[in-house]
Amino acid sequence: MDPEIDALFNEVRLLFHALVQRGENLHAGGSVTMAQRAVLEFLLKNGPGTVPAIARQRRVTRQHVQSLVNPLLEAGFVEPVENPEHRRSRLMALTPAGEHLIRSMRQREEKFLASTEPGVGPRQIAKATDVLRKLRRAIEDG
Repeated sequence: MDPEIDALFNEVRLLFHALVQRGENLHAGGSVTMAQRAVLEFLLKNGPGTVPAIARQRRVTRQHVQSLVNPLLEAGFVEPVENPEHRRSRLMALTPAGEHLIRSMRQREEKFLASTEPGVGPRQIAKATDVLRKLRRAIEDG
């Protein structure tokens, strides 16, 4: 493997783990895991969706998403709603409690990020995002 790509992929993995760890610290004692948080955020950004649709967008299995949704249902953070396109595959939607939870989590994260200085500007971040997107697509298409 090209050493530069190997180093980039290593940094991506390290960044992912740092994000999870920071999130767990920021939300310590909270009622959802970071993986469940991702489902809540997906629903906040995209509106109601089926478990299979969420899985496709997150690039994980339907079973994995279902294992995250079930506790969110039990806790009252999401609820099944009618799906006009499919009788049996219900849409999962945020409840008011779920929307409040994910918005408060995002506010906590935004406050933390505002207090950090990454040492890079918006143009560099946009360029890095573009590079990572192109690499992801190449891997998905390969």
